[in-house]
Amino acid sequence: MARRKVSIQHNLGAKGVSVFQSDVSSAIDDLSSRMSKADVGFKPTDQRVYQIDLDRIFPDLSQPRHLLPHDLRSALEEKIMTPADVIEELLDRASQDDLVAQLVLGGKQESLVDEDDEVVEDSGLLALAQSILEVGLRQPLNVYRIDDIVRPDQPIYRLGEGERRFWAHHLLVQQGYEQFKMVRCIVEPLPPDEEIIHQRQEAENAARVDLPAIARARSMLRIKDRLTVEMGTRVPGENTIRLPSQRELQVAVGHRVKSFTGRAIGDRMVRNYLALLNLSPEAQDIVEAAQLTEKQLRPVMRLGTEAERLAMVKQIVEKKLSGRQVLQRVVPPAPRSSSLREISQTSVEQRFEKRLLDAAKTVYDLFNLPQENYDEAITLLAVKAQDTKVRQAIESLRGTLEQILTRVGDLTDSKEVEVSLQVIEPPLTGLEMHLPADKLRIFTDAALTGDQILERLLDWRQNDPVLGSRLEPFFNRVESVAEALRAGEGMALPVLTGKKNQRYPEAVVYSVELGASVYWAHQLLLLRGQTSFKKMHAIIDDEVAY
Repeated sequence: MARRKVSIQHNLGAKGVSVFQSDVSSAIDDLSSRMSKADVGFKPTDQRVYQIDLDRIFPDLSQPRHLLPHDLRSALEEKIMTPADVIEELLDRASQDDLVAQLVLGGKQESLVDEDDEVVEDSGLLALAQSILEVGLRQPLNVYRIDDIVRPDQPIYRLGEGERRFWAHHLLVQQGYEQFKMVRCIVEPLPPDEEIIHQRQEAENAARVDLPAIARARSMLRIKDRLTVEMGTRVPGENTIRLPSQRELQVAVGHRVKSFTGRAIGDRMVRNYLALLNLSPEAQDIVEAAQLTEKQLRPVMRLGTEAERLAMVKQIVEKKLSGRQVLQRVVPPAPRSSSLREISQTSVEQRFEKRLLDAAKTVYDLFNLPQENYDEAITLLAVKAQDTKVRQAIESLRGTLEQILTRVGDLTDSKEVEVSLQVIEPPLTGLEMHLPADKLRIFTDAALTGDQILERLLDWRQNDPVLGSRLEPFFNRVESVAEALRAGEGMALPVLTGKKNQRYPEAVVYSVELGASVYWAHQLLLLRGQTSFKKMHAIIDDEVAY
């Protein structure tokens, strides 16, 4: 620990250097005083720069840009840790070679981009702290004053702009530079409407060239959520609101961003940005700390699992891959054309069916060989199967065939029906990975209906930044399925299991075995006024359980 402090103090320069010179401040105050009394063509604003105790300022954790790792943000929000504790923990992690901590502090070089990528230039907190130590804080923080009714003489301040400068001051104080406990701030009254603060943040984020891609995605999501409400239209003759489609929202988000920046952004690019929010929290931490661009991350979203995506994100940072190089790794070049006749195939099932039939013909021909030829062929195949990859492929094929044969009977006995959402128990199993146990218990204890649960989830998404971030992958999946249902696209039917209702013996209640996202997509469409989705097409599995 002592060695780490010495190293960081070396990076920050001599401890005795002071950046606040009283003579300079007096000269500036004198100049501003003379200018305010003279006719110089402008009037001073009511914004004043004040020295404020660092401990009275608290970061705005609802900001789309996340400087800290997700676990430290949660600890700060739940008041488990103070800002001073957070910066100390960040330093400890950096000394233990934690990738995110090193990227945030600047102890690890950020990922390079090529000439086609969006230019992102930024530095770590160590470099910023060094600059503040040497030349002072050139741009004050913007904070909102919040008066405490209990202690009116001890107001607190909510950080509006300047989070990196805020944490750089904490870094300097942690290293023993006590003069930085007071930080220069422009103080504004807290707007009565929280939405005003959000709109300011969105305008600032949209105009910034150096905003990380994942932060831009969060900003776009916030714009999209507000536009969902603004663009909703009441259905004539019904007490329902028709919400816009996903494409309508994406187009509107692009226009809203253009109003901030003057540069148009298409709905496809909006969709690409919003897709980045499907990354796991750990991957998002690395992506934001490394300042990765949307082009670098676009191929990553083609990978199927969170583990694959996280591994590729780490590769991008460690090997400094450009967007083109990432695409080459995720989508390898097409193999050289074969002399065999190519057959047009449109799905995995069709390719598998063709190869399976070809294999079945080959095996049939093999069985009809004379015994001596058959023994020789089996021996040759066994020799080839000594290769590890070939043997694994055969084992995988055998396992796949066994699963297919096992499910043949189940599919034969099952039947397709149309079931009302009211007699389907809301599936909660998929929500376990998105909600803490206490929140999930609210649904199980209160026995809420599906529409009531969805309304509660939407409320958390809108008003709770932490839960909203955790629920984002869930809603992205549900909205994608809902859009496919509206467009009439074909998809696998959900599988339901029926059971008798103990209170009403004549009624049957169904539970969702497969396809929970289809159920929630129906509930979402119904909530948006699409009454044609009151019933859901499904497959009933097995007989009704008593």
